[in-house]
Amino acid sequence: MRDTGTSTKTGKQKKLLFLTDVPEILARPLSACFEKEGWRTAALGAAKADAAHHRYAADVMSVEAEEIFALEDIAVLVAPLAAERADGVARLERLLALAKRQAHIERVLLLGSAAVFAGKGLDAETSAPAPHSVIGKRLARLETLALAWKAEGLPVTIVRLPELCGEGLAAGDGFLGAFVAAALGDEGTAQDAGKKTSGKATDATEGAKNTKTTVRVNGPQEFIVARDAAYGLWSAVERGYSDDVLHLGGGQGFGFDTLAAEVRALLPEGAQLPEAVQERGGQAALSLSYGHPFLDSARAATVLGWQPRCDIREGVCASVQSVVDQREAAHAAAAAAARKGRAKRLWRRAVPYVENLAGAVLMCLIAYVQGGSPVNRTLPVDFNFVYIGAFGLLYGKRQAVISVAASLAILIVGLTSHGAELVSLLYNPIELLHFVSYLFVGVLTGYFADRADYERAANAWKEQRAAERQSFLKNLFQESVRVKDRMYRQIVNSDDSIGRVYRIVRRLDSVEEENLYTQTAAVTADVLNVQNVAVYVVSRDGHYLRQKVRMGTAAAQRPHSLRVDDNDYLTDLFRTQRVFANRALQDGVPDLAAPVVYDERVIAVIEIYDLDFGQWSYYEQNLLSLTARLVAASIGRAWHFEQEAAEKRYLPGTRILKNSEFEKVLHELAERRRVTKDNPAALLPVVTTGLSLAEIDERLSRCIRTEDFAGEYDGGVALLLPDVAGDTLRLVRDRLARAGVETDEGRAVV
Repeated sequence: MRDTGTSTKTGKQKKLLFLTDVPEILARPLSACFEKEGWRTAALGAAKADAAHHRYAADVMSVEAEEIFALEDIAVLVAPLAAERADGVARLERLLALAKRQAHIERVLLLGSAAVFAGKGLDAETSAPAPHSVIGKRLARLETLALAWKAEGLPVTIVRLPELCGEGLAAGDGFLGAFVAAALGDEGTAQDAGKKTSGKATDATEGAKNTKTTVRVNGPQEFIVARDAAYGLWSAVERGYSDDVLHLGGGQGFGFDTLAAEVRALLPEGAQLPEAVQERGGQAALSLSYGHPFLDSARAATVLGWQPRCDIREGVCASVQSVVDQREAAHAAAAAAARKGRAKRLWRRAVPYVENLAGAVLMCLIAYVQGGSPVNRTLPVDFNFVYIGAFGLLYGKRQAVISVAASLAILIVGLTSHGAELVSLLYNPIELLHFVSYLFVGVLTGYFADRADYERAANAWKEQRAAERQSFLKNLFQESVRVKDRMYRQIVNSDDSIGRVYRIVRRLDSVEEENLYTQTAAVTADVLNVQNVAVYVVSRDGHYLRQKVRMGTAAAQRPHSLRVDDNDYLTDLFRTQRVFANRALQDGVPDLAAPVVYDERVIAVIEIYDLDFGQWSYYEQNLLSLTARLVAASIGRAWHFEQEAAEKRYLPGTRILKNSEFEKVLHELAERRRVTKDNPAALLPVVTTGLSLAEIDERLSRCIRTEDFAGEYDGGVALLLPDVAGDTLRLVRDRLARAGVETDEGRAVV
């Protein structure tokens, strides 16, 4: 089953382990160990056909690396300290700079070695580095640089490892890979590895192509199986190890003679082991360095509970077998490719000559049919020109010259067969011009063909580079799509705040503008899991709040109108535009209140009452703040739309809604009552006898509230009064009558 990057049990996003230039001998068990614990794994470096993890075929110094680090959300980064490379410092700087941009990175594990120490003792994390070799000195400088980045806030830990062994070892990886490669006769690989391990690249070693590899022996050397090292790295991440340095020592090692005996028993017959030199330096031939101090892993045992469990003899056996198998597979593939390539090259070289010979035979037949002349007397055409031009355009100057020589031979034979002498042909201007014409056509057509070949080669190189770039961008796009899909599944399938926020956005984007306040109260109650919510809208002057929607019995007891200056919490809320929490447990004050801000202005307030004790937390406040911001975006857009659509909603010159718009408001209030189980509303017809619409609008504007609606209804004009019922309706009718607006008996909106 394909890994989607999301845990099917929890719906949570998997953490990412990112490997940079980690050799396959460690990358494989490391990926397996982390993926077993529910992590994802990706790698940056040269592409491997049989890699067990997703790999980006890019270099850390390339521009593509920036795009990859921008795409992936890395939790743990693992990379070796490239002390054997001349650009090791620049690569480390680049890698740590890219890692610094990762906001949620937990750990950066940089892999070092015991080369920073000298001697034959047991060195702990507190031991001061004392390198003697060039590689050791470079490694010490890289460690210092990495710890300087840690002082800047990057969670760096240097993990020193002994010589790795196990399955997946490649020729040239570490001392063991170079040693086996040299024994098998792969001197080129051994030379490259020797430069890495010894740190020397003198002219003598560069030119010593035929010198035999030797080994400088400084003492015994420690080994560790890659599976143990991978588990140690996992333990450091799991336990949150954050010290500067960690040692994962194997506690087991070999003297050189013992190692040579182990390797000799595993190699095929005819393998010649490199000679051992029991002294340092002074070697004209390329040499490998053997023998580093052992690493004390007491801290790993006590803090992480880690200790090596695998037998290093089995690890060495697996390492040698891996190098041998890879060498045999590589040689078999190279031999098969060489055979195919040789046959293809021979065929490609032979085809033009065979075709040219066939063309020459065809010209001979044409000349024979025409009485020994290549020129057709009925239709004055020299077919040799067609022959020369065809092969010149198809294959270039070489085949053109051959076709010219064949055409000259055919022409001369034809002329001599008609009595002409060979010497006289050189003095005849007509025939001499004929000869020169052949040569001119051949050179000209060959030139155009060769030029086209050069252009095709240049275009092919450009196309190859473009294809590589396109392939990288395609892989990057596919990875971004996978990230998007993982995030989508996490959001949709999650019951936490993120999933709830997603549902808020969907509900608010799918309703009409008249229903937004009702949905605001509903989604707030759903997201925070509360029962009592009220939504207040702010008046145009910003001094009053009018209750628009309420849910729950506690919200029904709150005032329908609030004056901002009479409530300290509202004054602070308008000033700071932040969530208010009633920590002092004041009476008559909501437990939580959040402003709905649009264009830096508070346009509404969401209030929550009667919270449970377990909901008094910063989590609930942050969730309410996020909900208010999402609501603000929807309500603000609806408000802006309502302002622009005012001319279409209202009758000309009035604030009286058209019939269709008035029906929408009626439907919205009915829906609000269904959702909230409260919020009564009354429909009150207006007597319009003797009054124009402008006069009715002018009178109503002086005696109705901001949240009341006037609109066309049943052939006349009616008032829609939210939150009005019973005795309140009678008082409203009396107030309207005093303002000169007569009304009929009203009815409740259901």
